[in-house]
Amino acid sequence: MSIWEKENALFEEWIQHEKEWTGFSEEFLNGHFCWDGLHFTGMPSEPHYEADGHSWRVMDGDDKQDEIWAKAFIKPVFLCKDHNGDETVDEREETGYSNESFYHRFYGKYLMLLYALTNYNPEAKSFPSIDEARDRNKCWLGEKGFFHAPVVRINLKKVAGGPKCDDDVLSEYIRNDLDFITRQKDIYEGANVFVCCHGGEPSNPILDLLKNKWFPNLKRYKDSGFIWYDDVKNVVVLHEWHMSYHYVSYKDFYSAIGDLEIFLKENPGFLG
Repeated sequence: MSIWEKENALFEEWIQHEKEWTGFSEEFLNGHFCWDGLHFTGMPSEPHYEADGHSWRVMDGDDKQDEIWAKAFIKPVFLCKDHNGDETVDEREETGYSNESFYHRFYGKYLMLLYALTNYNPEAKSFPSIDEARDRNKCWLGEKGFFHAPVVRINLKKVAGGPKCDDDVLSEYIRNDLDFITRQKDIYEGANVFVCCHGGEPSNPILDLLKNKWFPNLKRYKDSGFIWYDDVKNVVVLHEWHMSYHYVSYKDFYSAIGDLEIFLKENPGFLG
């Protein structure tokens, strides 16, 4: 069974669970449930036009992305709050936006970090420069561009919402959906870099999930505000700000990559 098939089977069961504890109708959930996970890695469709620019979809739900995932040195999982919208979406097809909207807060920073993580050089133990990671021609095109990137994106609150998801709501969904969230995480064998897209410190629902439920040996790397690691599970966590925070610069977001580079140089053999 492919990863895509495993995800779909889990989501069908998950929708029924959401129906039971939220009280939402199945019709409502079918229109608001977020299907996410391992991104498809085929070539993009023809662009269609939206109010905020051009966007593409990648429609290949087959085994190609399984092979790309299996061969990747860094297997990143981005943990987000929820889908910013009021209707269902399959984020496995989602590529973000380009042209005038490429530097939209979320996608600009998301693609920058994604490009860095999927273009790590294990021999040199180095990541691309921030200038390279922000070059949209490299992020979007080429053999190692976004459309071929091995990446998982998980929304911890699976019911699509508005522009804001408060921590108490997110925490409630994590508590009630913990078994399903964990089962989804376990689909992605070998996942070794988890990006916490929240920013709250010293505690937030996403980091708490990582520390208290998934990786009990997780500890902060030296004085870094960005890097946590579990040397038993061989996992690194990047504790980032939420991608949509407009007051945090791209340079500040990329600081996590610099800290991760130092960590991997000081810990040869970590991640593989």
